[in-house]
Amino acid sequence: MRHVLSCVQGALFAPAVVGLFFLLKTFCPASAGNMCFADQFSTPIFLPLIAVYKIFDGVDITRGQEFLFILLYWAVLGFLIGLILDLWPKRDPYTVQSQYSPSPHLPPSQTSAPVSQPPSQASPTL
Repeated sequence: MRHVLSCVQGALFAPAVVGLFFLLKTFCPASAGNMCFADQFSTPIFLPLIAVYKIFDGVDITRGQEFLFILLYWAVLGFLIGLILDLWPKRDPYTVQSQYSPSPHLPPSQTSAPVSQPPSQASPTL
C-alpha cells in the first residue's frame, strides 16, 4: 500500500473538519441557543471570510459563494501545513543527532579520541 503525502491528507482533512462542524451545527436544536458545541469553532472557521470583507470593503468578492470560499481556504491551508510536514527533515530514532550538525555522530566507544588514564595509574607529580 502506498503512503499518502501529508499535503494531500491536509488538503482533504481540513475541509472535512469544517464540513463536520457545519453538519454539527445543522443538527443542533434551536433550544440550545449559543450553547451548541459547533458554535465555539465558528469564529476561527469564518475568520478568513471576515478578513476578506474587511480588506475588500463594499466589493462583492465572493459573489454569494461563502461556503465554497471557506472550504477552499481551509483546503489550501491544510495543504500548506501538510507540505511543511512533508518537507521537514525526519529524524531517525536510533541515531543520536547533534544540535550543531545534521550528520550523525559516532558513540564515544567508536571514536579515536585519546583515553585518559585513571587517577590511580597516573604518575605522581611533586
